[in-house]
Amino acid sequence: LFVPGCVIAELFTEGVPLFDLSQLLAYRNGLFSPDQVLNKIEDHSIRELVTQMIHREPDKRLAAEDYLKQQRNNAFPEIFYTFLQPYMAQFAKETFVSADERILVIRKDLDNIIHNLCGHDRTEKAEGETKENGLVILVSVITSCLQTLKYCDSKLAALELILHLAPRLSVEILLDRITPYLLHFSNDSVPRVRAESVRTLTKVLALVKEVPRNDINIYPEYILPGIAHLAQDEATIVRLAYAENIALLAETALRFLELVQLKNLNMENEPNGEETDETSHPSDNYDTELQALHEMVQQKVVTLLSDPENIVKQTLMENGITRLCVFFGRQKANDVLLSHMITFLNDKNDWHLRGAFFDSIVGVAAYVGWQSSSILKPLLQQGLSDAEEFVIYKALNALTCMCQLGLLQKPHIYEFACDIAPFLCHPNLWICYGAVGFITVVAQYLNIADVYCKLMPYLHPFITQPIIQVDKEIVLLSVLKEPVSRSIFDYVLRSKDITSLFRHLHLRQKKRTGVLSECPPPEDPAIAQLLKKLLSQGMTEEEEDKLLALKDFMLKSNKAKANIVDQSHLHDSSHKGVIDLSALGITGRQVDLVKTKQDSDDKRARKHVKQDSNVNEEWKSMFGSLEPTNISQPISKGHGQTTDPEAIQAGKPLRSESSAGICATLSSSPQASDGAVVQPRKPTLQALSSTMSPSAHQLRITTCKTELQQLIQQKREQCNAERLAKQMMENAEWESKPPPPGWRPKGLLVAHLHEHKSAVNRIRVSDEHSIFATCSNDGTVKVWNSQKMEGKTTTTRSILTYSRIGGHVKTLTFCQGSHYLAIASDNGAIQLLGIEASKLPKSPKIHPIQSRSLDLKDDGCVVDIHHFNSGAQSVLAYGTVNGSLVGWDLRSSSNAWTLKHDLKLGLITSFAVDIHQCWLCIGTSNGTMACWDMRFQLPISSHSHPSKARIRRLLMHPVYQSWVIAAVQGNNEVSMWDMETGDRRFTLWASSAPPLSELQPSPHSIHGIYCSPASGNPILLTAGSDMKIRFWDLAYPERSYVVAGSSNCPSVSYYRKIIEGTEVVQEIQNKQKPGPTDETPRKGPESLPVGHHDIITDIATFQTTQGFIVTASRDGIVKVWK
Repeated sequence: LFVPGCVIAELFTEGVPLFDLSQLLAYRNGLFSPDQVLNKIEDHSIRELVTQMIHREPDKRLAAEDYLKQQRNNAFPEIFYTFLQPYMAQFAKETFVSADERILVIRKDLDNIIHNLCGHDRTEKAEGETKENGLVILVSVITSCLQTLKYCDSKLAALELILHLAPRLSVEILLDRITPYLLHFSNDSVPRVRAESVRTLTKVLALVKEVPRNDINIYPEYILPGIAHLAQDEATIVRLAYAENIALLAETALRFLELVQLKNLNMENEPNGEETDETSHPSDNYDTELQALHEMVQQKVVTLLSDPENIVKQTLMENGITRLCVFFGRQKANDVLLSHMITFLNDKNDWHLRGAFFDSIVGVAAYVGWQSSSILKPLLQQGLSDAEEFVIYKALNALTCMCQLGLLQKPHIYEFACDIAPFLCHPNLWICYGAVGFITVVAQYLNIADVYCKLMPYLHPFITQPIIQVDKEIVLLSVLKEPVSRSIFDYVLRSKDITSLFRHLHLRQKKRTGVLSECPPPEDPAIAQLLKKLLSQGMTEEEEDKLLALKDFMLKSNKAKANIVDQSHLHDSSHKGVIDLSALGITGRQVDLVKTKQDSDDKRARKHVKQDSNVNEEWKSMFGSLEPTNISQPISKGHGQTTDPEAIQAGKPLRSESSAGICATLSSSPQASDGAVVQPRKPTLQALSSTMSPSAHQLRITTCKTELQQLIQQKREQCNAERLAKQMMENAEWESKPPPPGWRPKGLLVAHLHEHKSAVNRIRVSDEHSIFATCSNDGTVKVWNSQKMEGKTTTTRSILTYSRIGGHVKTLTFCQGSHYLAIASDNGAIQLLGIEASKLPKSPKIHPIQSRSLDLKDDGCVVDIHHFNSGAQSVLAYGTVNGSLVGWDLRSSSNAWTLKHDLKLGLITSFAVDIHQCWLCIGTSNGTMACWDMRFQLPISSHSHPSKARIRRLLMHPVYQSWVIAAVQGNNEVSMWDMETGDRRFTLWASSAPPLSELQPSPHSIHGIYCSPASGNPILLTAGSDMKIRFWDLAYPERSYVVAGSSNCPSVSYYRKIIEGTEVVQEIQNKQKPGPTDETPRKGPESLPVGHHDIITDIATFQTTQGFIVTASRDGIVKVWK
């Protein structure tokens, strides 16, 4: 134990040895005493321990175990015995050989370590010392591992450990033992480690509350030069971290300098003149050192403010720009910070940077003083006319704060109030509220006379009644007029000739005020068309006045947006956030998710080309095109060799005769070098191993390659499932037997069915067209055999009748072919019926399978119902009067999804589901068409009919996927709307009223629509309250005609015209020529009335040997036509 005693003594005497060789020999002979060195050990227990351990007589030295027992709670704290020794012993085992493993274990056990080292004895006198002594040992273990760490996560874990332990460590340990390693990490090869080292260093140094004498110049001589290179680091995240922390670093450096100055001043006042002389030099050079510190920080701040990445500039402004103002002082804050920040407003493509400028300018202006208001005034005015509305709000907020701080002069306040007052009618709620905030703060700042004489005239055009308490936000908000309509505002702002439009609106305003007796129409037809569009969107005279009030702002904003468009091409080559792999020399890897087809399958492959063209673009970009022509990508043999060792490690194609046709090589193009080989099935790997050389048996498949194979297989299965589901959805959406090309029904009545006792509400035809079903207010559902409707039988009756649902049956739909029928009644009942009609005409049966009953108070009755099969789910979707849209999964008897329609848009009258089940559209009683995203179950947009007329029926367009077909109340109008833009693209108008007018001289409406996806020539059949069946040829509208009507139906013609950008097909009645009319009734069974005698409620078609039309009316009659 003599040697450990000497080591312990040397540790506690700062490295002073007890003996040299001559002294040791003299001590052995009793001629030397080490008391002089031992007395330097301050701790009495340690000194006593060392004295006993180096006793000259070996017999008088105790055993190590005895010393441990003797010095427990004396030289050795209790924590050594209870925690530290057992815990540290594990690191001596071979299990934790690497430094990375030790760090990860310590991070995992950190909470337990801190609890044991810092929370074991709160009553101990030397508690702080005990805690620190225990942590010093842990810090020693951590720092001994830092320089040998290999992995990024281990290094980050070490920095995290240091950050957690730093608040419990002394200043000496932080500066002497921790800081050097943090600076070492700032030169690490991994950018994340360098960035985290800056953050950790900043937080650790901020904990230092006093500076030891030997560390008074640690900042200018050690820390700042040690991290100076990070300001020009190649990694953006490192520069971000530096910009994020430089303000706090500068503040801490200034505090260090002031602490040193304060300590020197205190020492100068001490009577010890020798020490005063020794420390007087730093005191005399305080200004010099402060200037040097300013220059060092200023150089890095200017570098960051000039960084090529805007996010670095934005981060610097958002993280302590005010602290930098305090650090630099007023003059440099103005010359260095403000002068560079102003240049950020020149970037017209990054509104985040401009917004950050207005967020941070208040702190800078507050420090620089009111003298800066003349400099900032044009910048703030520029912010108020920014192209991005969020920047406008931030500029308003900055003005409000500056006004509160008294940084704006009165003339400037009046100018800003004049500019900001029109924002009170801005459609953006944030901007409107920001303007209210500024006005109320100005009212608090000004005296009463200025408020009523200067401020109130700006507010009068935008408030409904005079107010007294202008300084109260809630009062001002309560009297504001309605803001400008967002659609009108955006439409005007996007206009190309906005100046001419405002000039004409100004003339219209002069006419209203009596200045002009008459307003001439606009000379430019584009302005006339624009004005018509605005009027059709609901622009009133009050809206015109508000637009004119916003004129200056809108002209500036329009110009700003034009400048952005003009400059956008300059930045096309370097999109932010987009990595160009080809520029980096990286070869992309692509795996075909669709297996190659043989030549015999070309016909089938061509059939799927059209379907593949509609595949989600994200799939195309991620996994390649699904078209068969792009499936096969052979590899050029000339590019099959490489000497890149990384490529060899990644795995080259293992070619053999037995496996050449099985391997799927990853490559982006035929010219690409060979990439990794993917074997999708295990037998392939076995086949490869059987043909390889013996040395190849040792080739290991890496984990990442196995995961890649699994990912490819998963994506293949997912892609295949999506293809099948898409094909199934398209087949289910459009009937399997559409009308043949050139089909034009003649209007011959072949069946007159009068089994229903009340109004027939809906007709549905099964997918196979073998049967069709009708539902009625008499509470019955009847199923009819389509084959018997050809007129070959003398009697035609329904084959099935179901009447156990009760109430008025309002709607129905077939599910999964012709085997199931879903019906809904106005008593809240929904039933799924099973139909056994496959052995017609032998004893068909109908019976209920599932049912549910809705709460009429909460949900209301069902108004429309649809079925679609998404592959995994068979969904019956229904909409109710009270706004519920529910997808009922028939396989699990639970709801697949539930949507809640906003009743402010009107009651649901009808809805339609997209062919790919991505979205649905709702028609309401207020003329609103609202779209929902079915994938995320969120409302997308809503568009309203100009006349707010009720939507009676909705269908999806067979050709254009974003269009819907809507039958509207009045004028027999059927319009086709592009829900992506909200434009009415095509309108069928069978009324004597002027097309697209909001007048309704014709009260008749379309109640039933049928649309056929006939290839190349879609047709539309409509029927409604005028009891006429119309055939609309959408490709050649002039060929449209009335299929069947009343006996005195006049002849009509159809004309196509363009009105306000909408294509309109108008029905015009021909003038009747006087002459005899053939009123002689026909003989035989065809003497029945030709047309319906009551409102036609629905229309459908079916195909047997030829095409038929089936219609139903409010008097319970069902008619079949050909």
